[in-house]
Amino acid sequence: VILSLGVIASLGIFSRNTAEVSAEESDPAKLIQEYLEKVVNAEYEDVYNESFSVQMHLNDLDSYEKALFGVYHDAEAIQYKLYAEDESSKLFHLYKDTERICDLKMQKQGDGSWALATVFKDQKDYILEVPAGMTVSVNGSEMNEQYLLEANVPASNFLGLANTANAPKVNRYKLNSMIEIPRVTSGGKECGLMEDVTSNTIYVGTDATTDKDLANTIIQYAVTCAKFPAQEAGVGAVGAISVTDSQWYRRVSGVQNNWFTSHGTSKFSNENVLKIVKQSDTTAIANVVFDYYASNGSVDRTWNCGYQMTLMNVGGVWKIAGMGIDSSMNPNAKKIK
Repeated sequence: VILSLGVIASLGIFSRNTAEVSAEESDPAKLIQEYLEKVVNAEYEDVYNESFSVQMHLNDLDSYEKALFGVYHDAEAIQYKLYAEDESSKLFHLYKDTERICDLKMQKQGDGSWALATVFKDQKDYILEVPAGMTVSVNGSEMNEQYLLEANVPASNFLGLANTANAPKVNRYKLNSMIEIPRVTSGGKECGLMEDVTSNTIYVGTDATTDKDLANTIIQYAVTCAKFPAQEAGVGAVGAISVTDSQWYRRVSGVQNNWFTSHGTSKFSNENVLKIVKQSDTTAIANVVFDYYASNGSVDRTWNCGYQMTLMNVGGVWKIAGMGIDSSMNPNAKKIK
C-alpha cells in the first residue's frame, strides 16, 4: 500500500487517501504524518533527539539538520511504502514522485510506543582507526569501550605487508549511520583524517599536507608507478621505491607489462598531493593526483589519475607499502561527462 502525503511547508498541511489505509496500518500512518509535520515545521532538534531511540549514531545536530532539509525541503508530495517489518520495527521507503529519497524506520520502545528516524541514502557505517594510546572524541563524544571493536592491532592499510611488526598499531572503533565524515579531535585539537578509497575506514593521525619534501617524494613515486604500465619504467624502478615484501609489490611485479600501446610522446601534468596524514612518525597515507597524456601520432589520450598511497619510512627512506586507485579524486576527472 502506498499512501500519498501532500506537504505544504508554509501551512504544515498533509493530506492522505485514508480509504487506502487498513486498520492495521492506521497507527503507522498517523505516526509518519506526525513525524513529517515536525520536519516540515523545522522541529529538527526534536526529530534529532528521537533518532537516538531508533539507531545509535554520533552525527551532530548541524549535520543532521542539513540532511533532513536536503531530503524534505522541496518535497511537495511524499509517498511511502512498507518495505519490511517484524514485531519491533518497521521500515518504509519514502518517494518523491518515483524517486526514492530515503527510508523511514519505526522502532518499538520498551513502553510500547514507537520512535521514528530517517535513514538517509548516503549514510554509512565507518570503522575509525585511531593510533593506540590516543584518546579521541567524535563530534564531541569520547571514544570508549562502547564503540571499540579491536585494540592495539595493525592499521588496515598495512595488512598487505608480510611482516606487520613495524606497522602502526591502532584501536578500531565502529561508527554507525554517519551522514558525513565526522569531526575528530584529541585534546581539543583537530585530528588529520583520511578516508580509505577501498573501504569505509577512516584513518586518524596528524595532517602533514604541508610537508613539502614528503609531498614531492609522493609525486615522484606516483609518476614512477604510472610510468611502469606505460612501459616508460621497468619493474626495478618500482621496486626501488617500494617495500618489496608486500602484497602491493607482489601484484605489480607480477603484471604482464605488454598491453600498453607504443607511443612516442607522453607528458605528466597537474601533479598535486591533496592530503597527507601521518599515522606515526614513520608511516603515512596520502592522496595524490596527476594527469598523464600519451600519443602515438594517430591516437592520443589523457588519463586523469588518482592514487592513495600508503608509505613507510625504512632506514630513513620513504617506501610505498600499499596502493589504492581512485581517479574520482582527480578534479579533472570530475569534469568528464
